[in-house]
Amino acid sequence: MKKIIKRFRSPVHFLFLLLASNIQAQSWIMLEANNSVTYIGNGWIKSIDIDEEGNDLTSIFNSSRDVIIMIDDANGMYTQGSGENYCQAMKSLREEMNKQMPPEHVKMMQDMLNEQKAKPAPKVTVSKEAGKVIAGYQTSKYSIYVDGELFEEKWISNDPALNSIINTLKASQELLSATVTCSLPEGWPLNASPEFSTEYKKVESSGVELKSIMYEYGDAQTQTDVISIEKEDIPESEFEVPGDYKNVSFKEFLMSMSDM
Repeated sequence: MKKIIKRFRSPVHFLFLLLASNIQAQSWIMLEANNSVTYIGNGWIKSIDIDEEGNDLTSIFNSSRDVIIMIDDANGMYTQGSGENYCQAMKSLREEMNKQMPPEHVKMMQDMLNEQKAKPAPKVTVSKEAGKVIAGYQTSKYSIYVDGELFEEKWISNDPALNSIINTLKASQELLSATVTCSLPEGWPLNASPEFSTEYKKVESSGVELKSIMYEYGDAQTQTDVISIEKEDIPESEFEVPGDYKNVSFKEFLMSMSDM
């Protein structure tokens, strides 16, 4: 499941999109250096996420309507449902995986879970300084430390011109956070993950993330790298699920994407 979980790490990336009404809709388009693209407008977020192998997954999300859509163009299929539908699918997958595990692996997983529960919550601290101009917008640079070690750097803009994006992202955080939580192992202590700390969430909600670099595994890993932000009228067809694609359950879709 690592492939799926990795996609949900970032508040801008992990799922999402703008489904248009019966007319053209004006949306923000954010393009990244690796050709990943995000559309934001009218309460919807659409993300076409390009992974390290050049494969893409389209995710569509609307918190006010409680809708999640994921599209796999390579296999001509999509899945659609509510946040609860997604969580139930993740629970079912975990139960099946546990049944298939040999007893020694089940014990190893339980020992790992108990070890995490016994650990104190990591101490998360944040420093803020003036950032650079990215895609034409001034940013603030946030350095996030976990137990004194650099964990992540984020360049975030709260330029008033981006208020519509900021408001949509803030409205989406609760549902997105729920989907990330559902992706974690059953019983996993949330305080073990820096991303669930109050300090981290404050940084996330401070504006639009235009660049981020993770240092969690020792090497610098770029997570977000926006190179342009434009506002355009997008045709309705851009936001529709292709009519000839196969509609599958969340469970089937997740199994396919995680190579289970």
